Amino acid sequence: MTGAAAADVAPLKSYTIGVEDLQYYPLHTTSNGNAFGGFAREVLDMFAKEKGYAFRYVALPVNRLYVAFLNERTLDFKYPDNPKWREDLRGAARIRYSATLVTSEEGAMVLPQNKGRALRQIKSLGTVLGFTPWPYLPAIDSKAIALSTSSGFEGLLRHALANHLDAVYINVDVANYLLAEELKTPGGLVFDPGLPHARSDFSLSTLRHVEVLTEFDAFLRRERPQLQALKLKYGIEERGGP
Repeated sequence: MTGAAAADVAPLKSYTIGVEDLQYYPLHTTSNGNAFGGFAREVLDMFAKEKGYAFRYVALPVNRLYVAFLNERTLDFKYPDNPKWREDLRGAARIRYSATLVTSEEGAMVLPQNKGRALRQIKSLGTVLGFTPWPYLPAIDSKAIALSTSSGFEGLLRHALANHLDAVYINVDVANYLLAEELKTPGGLVFDPGLPHARSDFSLSTLRHVEVLTEFDAFLRRERPQLQALKLKYGIEERGGP
């Protein structure tokens, strides 16, 4: 390409997206030197390619991600996000959210022989630092359940497999993937729908690029059949209501 021709090519608009430094496959994950992957990466890359944008993914621990996005404001976008998460940190920040990219079914993974126990029999619960197990907050606040946190889910699942935790609060698809592929114990823990569980919508958020979210929402509507095919590809199950 000649110098004149190169000058005619507009540079890509570049944006940073802060993502969780967490193994949460198939929904999203970081691995191999914090490379971002999974369902969300493929969707965001499809959108960026269509619009001629360049996305740089910045992986940070969950709590650190909030600081970079809300306080330091060094990130253009955050994914995943939800207006109900960490309201204590958001304050009066004017955060805008996209339409839902994927809905996460989150609940208690327990030993198969313990499935069907009453909530009052759950004395210990594990989840990742920075996550909020909403359905269990009353029991946690009243000290009826002891909450254990970790930087990742694999260790928590190991503790539950060893019966050192009564339950792990996690996305069901993520738990099943980790149990089968990483811990080599498929079915070692099972989802108990009789215990409190919730559905959480995952969106892209921003403090200053509302016009990009408008474009992203249009993309999500237009590409709905392709997004559904991607969910099937990644084994993301569409479950019923709460």
